[in-house]
Amino acid sequence: MISFNMLTPFARSLFALWALLLGLADIVSAVLALVNKRYRFTAASLVLFTPVYFLWQVIFDFSLFGKTEAASGPTSALCGLPLPFWLLAFVLLTVPGVLLLIYNVRYDKNFITPGSIKLFLDGLPCGICCWRENGRVLFSNVSMNILCAALTGNPLLNGNRFREAVKGDILTVDGQVWRFSCRDIVLDGEKLIEMVASDITAEYAKTEALEKDKADLALLNRKLKEYYLSMDDAVRRQEILQAKVNIHDEMNRLMLSTMAAGTADTAELDRIFTLWEQNALILCMEADGEGGDSLEELAAALKLELCRQDDIPEALSEKQRGLFFSAAKEAMVNAVKHAGAKTLAIGFEETEDRIFCRFTNDGAVPVNAVHFSGGLKNLALIAKKQGATVSAESDKSFTLTLCFPKNQPIG
Repeated sequence: MISFNMLTPFARSLFALWALLLGLADIVSAVLALVNKRYRFTAASLVLFTPVYFLWQVIFDFSLFGKTEAASGPTSALCGLPLPFWLLAFVLLTVPGVLLLIYNVRYDKNFITPGSIKLFLDGLPCGICCWRENGRVLFSNVSMNILCAALTGNPLLNGNRFREAVKGDILTVDGQVWRFSCRDIVLDGEKLIEMVASDITAEYAKTEALEKDKADLALLNRKLKEYYLSMDDAVRRQEILQAKVNIHDEMNRLMLSTMAAGTADTAELDRIFTLWEQNALILCMEADGEGGDSLEELAAALKLELCRQDDIPEALSEKQRGLFFSAAKEAMVNAVKHAGAKTLAIGFEETEDRIFCRFTNDGAVPVNAVHFSGGLKNLALIAKKQGATVSAESDKSFTLTLCFPKNQPIG
């Protein structure tokens, strides 16, 4: 049977190439297992690599020294073995070596490994790094390395120094806005520091636009409040002007009545002079604006008996009180002017969420439905702006009702 040392140099070189490739396969398998922290497979690959390397070294020595005395004893002994022994040894080393390599490659591609985690984190748009308390960086992805180079001009080698360089939580780097956040974590009983950098460029732009819109809205609200205040003054001036026009028309009618009345009719003259006095008082009241809050003085001037059934509720605000006095004066003027009333009763009623102010006179009750016009129409407009309502009821007597909401801010 032919021995290994009787093979041609070309045949022995093929065995040497086989051993070299098999050794490289074992080395690759050991490195993959080591990276994936599968140390048992690393040890198995190294165990297979040892005899492969030994056989490759035997072939190399025999090719270098041949059968001379310079060849070592193991080389001469192994090269003198039959060829089937060598084939069997190479097959026994090749099969587990190749299977182990295939298994490690497939595990690296199909399972979660440190390498796959690193590859995934490098693909994230945010920056991530982790370091020990002494500053030694254990991990950092591509985005964090780029940010560190842009902010400090140096590679990310010390986590503590990089955290000191990132003084603010939000920084702008190359036109992008980044938010940096740090936290302490514990891994396998060791305290580590983790930093995450998030790209908030879009959110930051939206926040700035929102702040601008908020400022514009505040300015618009301020202008609207000023406009509403000016509208109150305009409505009040229009109310006074309309009242003056009405009184002016009434005085024209009284002037014609006075000229047409005979001097002998004393009763008619007394009635006409009383109307002159009342219209003159109303004109003075409207010209003076609010005319004060003394309803008794106005009632005395109009020869109207004023009956207060309750005190003014303390829940009414200053602005609501002003509206109440305006409504009371309007009710007094209308009671004398249109109904010929002698008495006006003012009453209040409080519920859980509303306050009712009622003005009831003993004058003539309107036959038709009451339609607000003139002073009552303007009063209703002003009340609406305060969230209040004005209504009228005519059954056995005429009642004007002013309803205020409770605990409602007044614009």
